[in-house]
Amino acid sequence: MTAKTALIGVDWGSTNLRVMRLGPGGVVLDRRLDPRGAVGLEPGDFSAVLAEVAADWLIDGAPVLICGMAGARHGWVEAPYCLCPAGVTEVAAALVRPDPIRDLAIVPGVSFSPGGVLTDVMRGEETQVFGVAADGLIIAPGTHSKWITVETGRIVALRTFMTGELFAAVRDATLLGAGMGAPGTDPEAFRRGVGRGLDDRNLSAALFSVRVESLAGRLEPAGAADYLSGLLVGAEIAGQEPDRLGGPLTLVGDPALVARYVEALEMAGARDVRTADAGRATAGGLWRIWEAAR
Repeated sequence: MTAKTALIGVDWGSTNLRVMRLGPGGVVLDRRLDPRGAVGLEPGDFSAVLAEVAADWLIDGAPVLICGMAGARHGWVEAPYCLCPAGVTEVAAALVRPDPIRDLAIVPGVSFSPGGVLTDVMRGEETQVFGVAADGLIIAPGTHSKWITVETGRIVALRTFMTGELFAAVRDATLLGAGMGAPGTDPEAFRRGVGRGLDDRNLSAALFSVRVESLAGRLEPAGAADYLSGLLVGAEIAGQEPDRLGGPLTLVGDPALVARYVEALEMAGARDVRTADAGRATAGGLWRIWEAAR
């Protein structure tokens, strides 16, 4: 017998849609992936796309909770940011309900405004934080890497690093990236890049070492992408206050990328580095928010 659906959890990213059928406690019973991310949709498209992807799951009337870019300004409907410090209770109280008929809600993002001045925002990572359910520093590496400070279960601060987007821009649109392939083939080049990023705080100058190392014969073309990736990750870590690396640090995201960050953090001296499964964290966070909103 198919387990009963307690909640349909949706993670609507910029480039992908992930839909999960959740049982009690946020256990993932089934999941589906669709390439129609929020960036390519108009506000009026979201409802139809969700109905198409999860039609057979929706017929039983299970509630739907959505996190991510569906709540952005140009998404399904804007879900205003919840101001730090923010815990599950505050986020659940700020859910936006765009459908007058269906039991469907969108999770707001979280903003950081020290002294009343907006300095940073995120959407989607807050749900993963609540699923991880751990205090300390939570790092969500990716296109826009997030370093999130959690105290007594509440998000109290965050900072964004454009590491992934900068990597893509340098590789695809600069002289340094000419002929550069994808990373993941030269672990030693990655470690050398991390070392350079940790040691040289002048990123714009350190980036040119990609070319210099190649001209000097110390970097093979096949390792250039790994070296660049390591350099940028190292620079991201070097931008932290040293005492922040004392732990605990919890990484949540793509497993291959998380593994690279673990290695880079340990090179930087971090000793209490933990990892969490991104899908389970999102599911667990959606469940906690939904329960708090009931």
